[in-house]
Amino acid sequence: MYGVPPDLPVNVFVGQEFNQICLGRFQIQFHASGTGSIFVEGRWKLFDDKGVVIDEEQDHAKREAFRLHQIIDVPILRASINPPQSFSLLFENGWCLMIFDDMPHYESFSIDIDGQPSLFI
Repeated sequence: MYGVPPDLPVNVFVGQEFNQICLGRFQIQFHASGTGSIFVEGRWKLFDDKGVVIDEEQDHAKREAFRLHQIIDVPILRASINPPQSFSLLFENGWCLMIFDDMPHYESFSIDIDGQPSLFI
């Protein structure tokens, strides 16, 4: 599927925390224990509480550090969807994770909600 659908079930993560973030060369995984996971192969950005981009997807060879640890174990306050481009998760510390679908020929991310079939976007 290409494009973020308006009914993407990201509200399931509201009130939850990502207790684990796994880093790989071509994928980042966000795990909320007992709820589900988001697997990102495409573009993402992490904004601080002032709206400044603190971290984002970039070529592995050029990366010096990740800043995603700032949202580990921080409650998710709100989810918003900007179809067909992206969705965002706002955290209690004011930080925001935005995940995009801007690769028409490839999957940008998938969502696994415990007990449900995976969604590939």
